[in-house]
Amino acid sequence: MFNFFSKKPRPTGKVSLLIGTIFDSRYMIELCIRSIIKYTEYPDYQIIVADAGVDPPTFDYLSQLETAGTIRIIKPTDSERPKDDLVRAVDTEYYMLMHDDISITHYKWLENRLALINRDPDNAIVGTVVKNSWKYQGNRFFPLGLLVRTEASRQMNLVWGRQRPDYDTGALAYKTFSEQNKYKFVNYKISKDIYHFSEMTWPMRHTNKTYSKLDEKMRDRERKIQEIRDMLDRGDF
Repeated sequence: MFNFFSKKPRPTGKVSLLIGTIFDSRYMIELCIRSIIKYTEYPDYQIIVADAGVDPPTFDYLSQLETAGTIRIIKPTDSERPKDDLVRAVDTEYYMLMHDDISITHYKWLENRLALINRDPDNAIVGTVVKNSWKYQGNRFFPLGLLVRTEASRQMNLVWGRQRPDYDTGALAYKTFSEQNKYKFVNYKISKDIYHFSEMTWPMRHTNKTYSKLDEKMRDRERKIQEIRDMLDRGDF
């Protein structure tokens, strides 16, 4: 009696990991990049960071990484929409949109997404859809660990930046994608392998305004930054 085993094809294609960052993100971006390096077994990737207006300590840290060849830095034409400048800088088969306030938590995080998108040449996006939080009543792609086939993205002319006042980040891309019928979306739960600290940028964008919960959000942000610093000091991530 013979047993035949068919191995799943290994994912292929180079991936650009795209991260926009702004304000005092020094420790957030360090955790993000170090966790990518630690947990990425897939060898064919590059990290591109958009400096959308970081403070001097963050700039110095990113510059050191660029000098070492760890990352590539671009300066976006519009700090409100750095994702679209990042996508234009891509020269690889796939790109992945990521936040700077995340930590990767699983060694197969990138390979798992690539395996899904490689199953069908018409699979164009692997990731998560959530409700749009702006005026447009519909859904949006959540650009956090969102893997996209570059050629398909350019054919559809997907726009990822926040389009005020009607579209939150990823909503216009979702609308464009949903109106065509060639390319397919594959759902993937972010929480499987990415931890998101969340709301790290929102308070900084509104420090000159009065919101009932702004002080609370700022305190929560400071708490999270301290938590991130402790994780980096311990190497516990």
